[in-house]
Formats: sequence, C-alpha cells, structure tokens
Amino acid sequence: MPVEIVTVPCRSDNYAFLIRDVGTGKVALVDAPAVDPIVKALEDRGWDLDQIWITHHHGDHTEGVPDLVAKYGSKVVGHTKDRARLPALDTEVSEGESVYLGESSARVIDVSGHTIGHIAFIMDADKAAFTADSLMALGCGRVFEGTHAMMWDSLSKFLGLPDDMMIYLSLIHI
Repeated sequence: MPVEIVTVPCRSDNYAFLIRDVGTGKVALVDAPAVDPIVKALEDRGWDLDQIWITHHHGDHTEGVPDLVAKYGSKVVGHTKDRARLPALDTEVSEGESVYLGESSARVIDVSGHTIGHIAFIMDADKAAFTADSLMALGCGRVFEGTHAMMWDSLSKFLGLPDDMMIYLSLIHI
C-alpha cells in the first residue's frame, strides 16, 4: 500500500518526516526534533500520530518524543542497542527486522558510526529511505561514537539501494 510523506522543518536546521499509510490512515513520525511544528503539521491534515521511529539518541532527534507521546499516545520504536539512551521504547528493533505501519513496512538497517545504535528505516515498496545523520546532502554525520571503518560499512549499505530511492535527510545545514 502506498504512503504519503510530509517533510516537517524543525528547529533552525532539522527535518522530521510524517509517513501516512494511505490504506489505513496510520501515521508514523521519523524523529522528533521539536513538538510545535510536528503538532501543527498533524493538525493541518487532521492526522493522529500512531508511532514514532527514532533513528538515534541525539536530542535534535528525540527532544519532542515525551510530549508527543503524552499528547497522542504514540508507540515509540528504536534500536535495541540504544535503548538506555532513548526515550522509553515500546518496540525495540535490530538490523534485519521490520516495523509495520498499517499495510506498509520499513526494514531496519544498523548504520552505526555517527552514533552507536544509529538506524535507518528503508521502505522498499515505497522507495523511501530515512537515513537521519548517517547520510547527508554533502556527506555523512560526524563520527562521534563509532569508528571511521564502522561509518564506511554503514554508508556502503546505502550503495545497494535502487537509483530511484528517495533519500530523506534530517539535517538542513551541514
């Protein structure tokens, strides 16, 4: 089933993404840098927020999670390796597993390097990849916790994506 994707500018330098499964109306959010712009985007469309998919633990990706969960009762999904540093998770995932949104799904790949436990969500059927800070317009995120070899391995995973895959980056300014 197809999805509708809405880019939500947050803070002065970040994006969040709303994904709506067209068949069921279920909505997921990829990362939560801020509350107000996300709530506005949801309210403008009359959507609820069923799930929050967290890519990694940095505050510019998680800051809005507690308030959004309180407002919408959303279920939070994140990497099991990073559970101690993420907001409370309802679902822990690892590489090779999938998350489901109504009739749509995304496979999880571990793209550690920027942080340990950084994940990306790949929606193969919808040709959409949510890479957060593992892949950016002019390169990749800084290697804060991992190694350069780890980052290279992670970036190499993106080489196998189809040429027509849409990459959704989370950082506006690099």
